[in-house]
Amino acid sequence: SSLMTWDGGEYVYALLMLSPPLAEAVEPQPREVVFVIDTSGSMEGASIRQARSALELGLKFLGPDDRFNLIEFDSDTRALFDESVPVQSPYLEEALDFIDDLRANGGTVMAPALARALDLPAQDGLLRQVIFVTDGSVGNEQELLLQVGDQLGDSRLFTVSIGSAPNAWFMRKAAEIGRGSHTHIGKLDEVAERMASLWTRIQHPALQDICVDWGTEAEFYPEIVPDLYAGEPLWLSARLTREPSEVLVCGELEGRYWETVARPKRAGGSAALAGLWARHKIEALEDSRIFGVDADEVQRGVTELGLDFGLLTPYTSLVAVDRTPVRPQSAGLSARDVPNLLPAGTTLAAGFSQTATGWPAQLALSLLSLLVATGMLLYLPPSRPRPSGGARSPMAASSE
Repeated sequence: SSLMTWDGGEYVYALLMLSPPLAEAVEPQPREVVFVIDTSGSMEGASIRQARSALELGLKFLGPDDRFNLIEFDSDTRALFDESVPVQSPYLEEALDFIDDLRANGGTVMAPALARALDLPAQDGLLRQVIFVTDGSVGNEQELLLQVGDQLGDSRLFTVSIGSAPNAWFMRKAAEIGRGSHTHIGKLDEVAERMASLWTRIQHPALQDICVDWGTEAEFYPEIVPDLYAGEPLWLSARLTREPSEVLVCGELEGRYWETVARPKRAGGSAALAGLWARHKIEALEDSRIFGVDADEVQRGVTELGLDFGLLTPYTSLVAVDRTPVRPQSAGLSARDVPNLLPAGTTLAAGFSQTATGWPAQLALSLLSLLVATGMLLYLPPSRPRPSGGARSPMAASSE
């Protein structure tokens, strides 16, 4: 573990990094794996093919001491087994047939499937890992996230988003609340690589049920500390009331209690630690609306943090002001024509009527008409004034 701190005056900001051992150094632990697959109509096409391939690979990664189950949902929910079963050939063959028969149809009613996966009969001594495969096309994200928080218990939720346009925000947040991780599979040829990476991660949980004692009052993020997996470090950003002499980290390692102590590095951190903490705080404030926090209160908190730490947020902006002098103060002002560039893909012809006569001819005719009118004004003699009402013309006089 490693600890960096920076004294910001009123508060001390810290960054704690927990480094797990390599995957080879951690023995795989037997576990219960529950695959949940979305077969709603939105999964039609490439998405359902990717999902079936992901499930088939997941079955191949199961260990001999694991137990497993499969649950599919669309408008209804259906579990393959009433409770999770051992990894044995008859059950695996039944599972492969189940996967092969999956078809995309119906609506996306996710809540019953989540409840079914999290409420399966417990398997003594086995950690339950729920692998949720879906495109996340739901409209009740808030209700589902609250459900995950309420029903999770000792389980872990790993989300696998499928397709080119999944509901990535919901999938990430569900995994965060579920103390797991999120994996995205965008193409069929990515299934093997992404599922192998996910399986390597969840097969070797290096440290579970992590707790951190900062030695002083602390506000740290993420608030829900996920498990530590082999080969993947964990970062915690904190704001403390004073400089800690040491930070105690404890948890469960391979079924036994484990702890370590992290002490601040002499090199120390920088002001960037304060900005990092503020970003995590802003994200937590925005997420708090899921749990019913007033939107105006969230806006005030985010705005205050954005102004205090100079951060770009939904309610604060950064404005760049160029103070480079463009002329000496003693020089006078001057005017000149500035070319006005046309938008890309447009031409000067767009400003003229689209008639049979081309615009160059129209322009020439307009200029010619203007010249003729100007010549007439300059060279035609002025008209004679009309005689008054009492005067008589010479012709009228001679006719008498």
